[in-house]
Amino acid sequence: MIRNLALATLAAIAFSAAPAFASTDRQVQLCAAALSDAGVAPADTFRAKFLKARGGAVQTVTVRLIPISGGEGLTGECKIRAGEVIDAGLKA
Repeated sequence: MIRNLALATLAAIAFSAAPAFASTDRQVQLCAAALSDAGVAPADTFRAKFLKARGGAVQTVTVRLIPISGGEGLTGECKIRAGEVIDAGLKA
């Protein structure tokens, strides 16, 4: 009983302390828009596909930029905090 109460308390603390993240689709949209605005991967030329996300309060989202008309793709990376892109560019 005490063990269950302790686990429930720890879980409640962990969930309340966890930052609210945007969905994966939303992160990809934000990143693609930021890369398009920067002129790196125009939206009419590339589509973005989710590769991975990592981080805590600041999420680093990696997307694959696939050319609409064919050709070689690029890899983009964005740092997103509280639903806002704070840095976007191509991954070396």
